[in-house]
Amino acid sequence: MKGRKEGGDFARLIGLNLDLLRLCGVIPCGTGFFGRNALGCVAFGCLTIYSISYTYQLIRPMDNLETISEMFTMFLAIVGGQARFSILSAFRATCQRMLKVCQFFWSTLKPQEKEIVESYAKIMKLLTRCYLATCAFTILSTCAFTMFDQTKYLHDSPESVTSPRSMLDGSSIVDNDTTIRRLPYPFFFEVQRTPWYELTYVLQLLTILNVGLACVAVDTTGPLLILLSCGHFDVIRSRIERLDAIDQPSSMGPFSTRETSSSVQTRNLRVLLIRHGMLLEFCNEIERIMNVIFLTQLLGSTYNISLVGFKLIGDNRNKYMHTSQLLIIVIQLFLCNWPADLLSSKSESIGRAAYTIPWHWYPRCLRKPTNMLMVRGQKPVRLTAGKFVGLSLETFASMISTALSFFTVIRSMN
Repeated sequence: MKGRKEGGDFARLIGLNLDLLRLCGVIPCGTGFFGRNALGCVAFGCLTIYSISYTYQLIRPMDNLETISEMFTMFLAIVGGQARFSILSAFRATCQRMLKVCQFFWSTLKPQEKEIVESYAKIMKLLTRCYLATCAFTILSTCAFTMFDQTKYLHDSPESVTSPRSMLDGSSIVDNDTTIRRLPYPFFFEVQRTPWYELTYVLQLLTILNVGLACVAVDTTGPLLILLSCGHFDVIRSRIERLDAIDQPSSMGPFSTRETSSSVQTRNLRVLLIRHGMLLEFCNEIERIMNVIFLTQLLGSTYNISLVGFKLIGDNRNKYMHTSQLLIIVIQLFLCNWPADLLSSKSESIGRAAYTIPWHWYPRCLRKPTNMLMVRGQKPVRLTAGKFVGLSLETFASMISTALSFFTVIRSMN
């Protein structure tokens, strides 16, 4: 009964991220083949359709540099999102097991220690909500702008006078005074007539919302696991700092002895050592699963900042939509680097905490586990992108600087 209660508390703690993972099929939402794979197939299908659509649009001849940059921006975002989703789906069994490990860690905490981990979970929930709200605003503003920006005419294009455009229903349009009704996102056919246009418009809105939810779920999974690990490193550090005050003979009763205190403290240190080792192994698992995902985020976000900045300066009509796109990309970069930088500092604090306790007064049976904690703390956890780019706030600043340099090149080309 207690285990169920602990599992329910942990599920509520990270409820938003769990719901997103269920919606994109990484975590099963039911039993049977349909419950395990249906939502994942839907998300993968939507991502594949948009990846093919933007690839098709990108290889078509375009003379306008702004149009090329817009297509390339969405191409990087969609194809990168599909790559990250595919990687996480391939490791979904491992991801589910890691969440169970987090639940086990949570079940072994004391009430005051749960508050420490909960504080990190609240930060992750806030970041996820900001990311989700920004994605939703970008999608809805794109669809709304397209709906009210139907003012292009066929006679604006010289080719339209001589070349009719094929329709979804097999007809064509050649009237120079006909208004072109654009869809929010590229489609393989030109759709103009009612009700085909309205149906395609609604279908695009639903599918792109599914794509946005899948991308948010994937991009926040790594930071969620990292911040939970930071909370547990903080718990270990607090336990180490309390070791000198806990197991003193005076606090254990009138019949306690120095040998009893030493045995209890030895047991506590061994428990801490085992827990610390499990947490380090957990962090190695995060690195194994997420390093390629982080690499695609870094590469795509670095160039998209430049491209979206170019569009933001060049097109004042869409400045709110482009601003929200730029905010999404910055959040992606931040979610890659800041949690990893925090994890490194928290893991390093274990060695400092072990050094501050009076280990030199301990008996020999206590010195060995204390020394092991100090040695482990000298090598903090480092997460990477692709095994060769270290993730940190310095990397975040470097990527922003690289994006600004690339933006200068694009602007000079224009």
